[in-house]
Amino acid sequence: MKKRSLWAAFAGKALSLLALLALLLIMAVCGQAATLTAAASEPEPPLRLTEAVDAIVDDLEEYIPQRMHGGDVPGLTIALIRDGEVVWAEGYGVANTITGAPVTPETAFEVGSNSKVVTAYTALRLVEGGRLSLDEPVRAYIAEPWLPPSEYLNQITLRHLASHSSGLTDNLFPVDKSLAFEPGSDFLYSGVGALYVQEVVEQTAGQPLEHAARQLVFEPLGMASSSFENSAAIRPRTANGHLNYSFPLLSFVFPFAVLLVPIGLLGILILRIRTGTWRPTWKMAAGALIAATVLMLLILILSMGTALPNMALLTILCAACFAIAFTVTLLIGQGIVARLPATWQEAKRQRALTAVWAVLSLVVLLWVSGLIAGPLPKGPSPRASAVGSLRTSAPDLAAFLIELADPQYLSQDLALQIRTPQVSAGRDMSWGLGPGIQHNSQGDALWQYGQTFGYRSVMVIYPEHGIGVVVLTNSDSGLPVAFDVAQYAIGGSAISSIRAWLEY
Repeated sequence: MKKRSLWAAFAGKALSLLALLALLLIMAVCGQAATLTAAASEPEPPLRLTEAVDAIVDDLEEYIPQRMHGGDVPGLTIALIRDGEVVWAEGYGVANTITGAPVTPETAFEVGSNSKVVTAYTALRLVEGGRLSLDEPVRAYIAEPWLPPSEYLNQITLRHLASHSSGLTDNLFPVDKSLAFEPGSDFLYSGVGALYVQEVVEQTAGQPLEHAARQLVFEPLGMASSSFENSAAIRPRTANGHLNYSFPLLSFVFPFAVLLVPIGLLGILILRIRTGTWRPTWKMAAGALIAATVLMLLILILSMGTALPNMALLTILCAACFAIAFTVTLLIGQGIVARLPATWQEAKRQRALTAVWAVLSLVVLLWVSGLIAGPLPKGPSPRASAVGSLRTSAPDLAAFLIELADPQYLSQDLALQIRTPQVSAGRDMSWGLGPGIQHNSQGDALWQYGQTFGYRSVMVIYPEHGIGVVVLTNSDSGLPVAFDVAQYAIGGSAISSIRAWLEY
């Protein structure tokens, strides 16, 4: 009877707990629904169509420096589009926090994935010239297959690639050329697809992407500050990207530590075979460190040396500075341990104290590195890449955006295809031939954002109203700032919807 009453009490408490959890769940769901309902009932912010340009510029002149300071962005440039024309462009802050060089409207920035849209438009220019087809398999235009054999190899068209509906993935390190689904059946944002477009453009045009884009896009549109390559002509006018130095440091330290373990174990095994002892020597430890360092440098050069030479260089510099700082702290620690009272001079205690000091030094130096941010070296010129190597200025990219919204170098039918939804991307979003399309009651907005090491950017335009904006920043924390400035510049609901879609 006692057992039964205990079980009854336990069951009662369990049921009460379940009821409480269910009530909390219902309250959370209702609260979320209420929040969504309230958000849906809020009026859309109006487009700044009727305001005088001078008034908008005055607002931005005050807002941008404040937002940059709050967002830790050293440099920013903006171009404002009204009635299909660039009506204002300006630069703020510095291109390099060490040199203090100012950002001007002519300063070039890396613009990441905006490169994909420019590459897609370059391919459309070849379609306009009758050298490519929008709906014939692109395999017919290249001499050798770029993709491995698959059942969908001969189904992929330029329409699929430009609208991110080819089934190719965004797995770029290393490049994954497998297909996730049948071409045209779904949406999947794809950097690999952009590389495929580049291959098709280069083989069809018979020249590298940089030359094809210069001939078909940059020169016709007057984009004198634009290049897919970090050429000697544009490099002096390019802003340095800025990022937190803990990222390149950790990208070296962790793989280095992983490599050091098997190399060290192998050294101990060789030592055992040769001398019959398991105790490592200082020479063996130094040899293991040198071997791991050389191997890590080779991995960096082979993996990033061609595509991302500036990141490879910064990673090596950060690792070298860290190694020097760690060595200095170890020497200081050994000096302190050597001066301890005689009771602490016993060998085992000294080794233990030195080990503790080394671990603490490692932790402190890693923590300090997380507090340091600075410029990214511009580095040598990598090969042009449709994925994200474009460097351009805000007025140049705005000129391209205007052409994208109302093409002057394409037929009317092909121009219409750019801003016609080719595939649904969910949440009031679809994709055209190159740009994303955000659908709202104020009209469709063409857009693309870019992020690469040390840079963030966004471009948005409403083709129906001829209003748009380009914002470029030289900071890896610059995307929220770029979106906020763009929103402040043109108003409307597209930019907030794009942010929500990206965060979804």
